[in-house]
Amino acid sequence: MISKKRILAIFTASGLALSLMSAPALTSRVDDGPVTQLGKCSSRNKIAYGDGSVKAKEKGLEFKCSIASGGLKWKRTGNKQGSASTSSSASTQDTAKFANVTGTIKIDGSSTVAPLTGVAAEAFQKVSKTQITVGISGTGGGQTRFCKGELDIANASSAYSATQIKQCKDAGIKFTRLTVATDALTVVVSPRNTWAKCLTVAELKKVWEPGSKVNYWNQVRSTFPRVKMPLFGAGTDSGTFEYFTESINGKPAKRSRVDYTPTEDDNVTVNGVKRSTGAMGYYGFSYYKENTDLNKAVQIDGGKGCAEPSLENVLNGSYTPLARPLFVYVKNDAVKNNPAVIPFLEFYAADLANLSEKAKFLPLTAEQTKKLEADLAELKKLAK
Repeated sequence: MISKKRILAIFTASGLALSLMSAPALTSRVDDGPVTQLGKCSSRNKIAYGDGSVKAKEKGLEFKCSIASGGLKWKRTGNKQGSASTSSSASTQDTAKFANVTGTIKIDGSSTVAPLTGVAAEAFQKVSKTQITVGISGTGGGQTRFCKGELDIANASSAYSATQIKQCKDAGIKFTRLTVATDALTVVVSPRNTWAKCLTVAELKKVWEPGSKVNYWNQVRSTFPRVKMPLFGAGTDSGTFEYFTESINGKPAKRSRVDYTPTEDDNVTVNGVKRSTGAMGYYGFSYYKENTDLNKAVQIDGGKGCAEPSLENVLNGSYTPLARPLFVYVKNDAVKNNPAVIPFLEFYAADLANLSEKAKFLPLTAEQTKKLEADLAELKKLAK
């Protein structure tokens, strides 16, 4: 779900070290040109290194994408590439077997999933000879390209609908869906908001349902102050929009009030909520973990009491109804014809716990991990 933010959100608050020579080209379209110099400062806390193409003296110097003057700008940290102070997305597995893997892989889709797949792509390129591009056109945008045969893999923050599956089938695109992570879709407010600590699903529906006239907090609950409520949320082509609106407003999906700021760039929501005391927004859990100093998570009462977004509450079922699985869709023909796809997926799956930690995602459960391994085994049979 992101225009150009999610793009390289891969480089999260953990200070992921990014080598632009080996990192995936993260773009709004996966066939855009290569990233030059530091690339766009599009995700807070993203780390990049000067390549000397602009200033020779900046070659190897570390820069961090930081908030400045109401926007995002590169700031030099004083560290150097490879220094002990920088973290790395290095794999925890034996990577020697990937050293001679070559080829290109095209990926596009959900901006929510892009940070995780992007971290995997960055790390895999460091241990192989591949080139991987990761776009962030949204689940719907990625699905359209995927079903046209333009992609090897599509990220998705919601499962494809029957209509979307038919589009792929009609185009002759056979695929395999893999679950790669768990998300706790997070409702956020400003840290200055001292009253909205927990909201019920009914109260969220009152705010977000089609035709809603709720514009002040006291319209949500009479004990809340009369403070204006600017709203920020996912764009309509996003799987996050679809999941949130169906979970809160009910079926059919994609039913929402329209007088809010829709965006595929979660930075817009982060900064919009930060600037206004009464603002409310929503986005994926990894973005919340990246911005806990700028936005505050609201506990959700889905009928089991107030619960904050966390792995524990997702697993025990108390964080409902905004817990959801996240997916990648793999084109079966790409598995057969692109020798880089299976090695990348093997690397991705084997290192998923480490990658999830780096990208601040909730890891798979033991049952989900077992299912992923079984699905990957079936894909490997196709490759043979």
